[in-house]
Amino acid sequence: MKINFDNNFQRKVMVVTFPEATLIASDKDVMELRSQWMAALKSWHSPYKALVDLANLSIKTEDEAKVRESLARMMKFLEGLFLRKAVAFGFDAARGHDLLPFEFAETEDEARDKVGLREGIIRGAPGDFRSSIQLQNHFRQHTVELSFATPVLLESGEQVAILKSKLMNNLMQWHSKWNLLIDCANLEISAVARDALVSLEKPMRGFFMKEWIGYSPKGDAAQYPFKTFRARHNAVARLEAEGLFSGDSAQCKTGAPTPK
Repeated sequence: MKINFDNNFQRKVMVVTFPEATLIASDKDVMELRSQWMAALKSWHSPYKALVDLANLSIKTEDEAKVRESLARMMKFLEGLFLRKAVAFGFDAARGHDLLPFEFAETEDEARDKVGLREGIIRGAPGDFRSSIQLQNHFRQHTVELSFATPVLLESGEQVAILKSKLMNNLMQWHSKWNLLIDCANLEISAVARDALVSLEKPMRGFFMKEWIGYSPKGDAAQYPFKTFRARHNAVARLEAEGLFSGDSAQCKTGAPTPK
């Protein structure tokens, strides 16, 4: 079961989408949904609301009463972990959505209004740029690690704006200076986007970013507006020199730095 959880910490809203056709047919499927939802909550430290896109979700089971009960238990459990409200859109009774314990809205706009998320949403469909962005916080090492789940060509200012939005949203969890460590294995940057990315550095430093550095460049290292290294541990060593990353986090093969 593949589920995307896009956390908007500023608005205190978790956006839940199913990027591919997903079927809930048993208690086991409900437990998988609950398990992935719980994993997504590791980043949360406050009450939140959920916005659920049902476009790719169906429920078809031989024991509707049992699955309905399991979903209700899941909802009660999540409410005990500070879920204030879950609003879903894309309701279709023919696909079993009446078994879900959510509040339903007629349209996505209405659902956004109900949870207080009125800005536009870019869904996490397969191949979608926003959904490919992955951020991992190494709080002890004062570092945010950025990677991409699928190969990405950064080629527009709009994409850079999306990247900035996700970075800024993630910074809601930070209360100290930080470094940006970028896995470039799935990242290529066009000349146009490179200029836009350069302009991103100043506002990030204004929000206490000390250094940005990459590793595993794909192609010509000159396309990246930050220093890159062939191996992750070499990039980490650069940050270690500033006392902002621990050596026990460097787990990769050796390699020489790639000059810009």
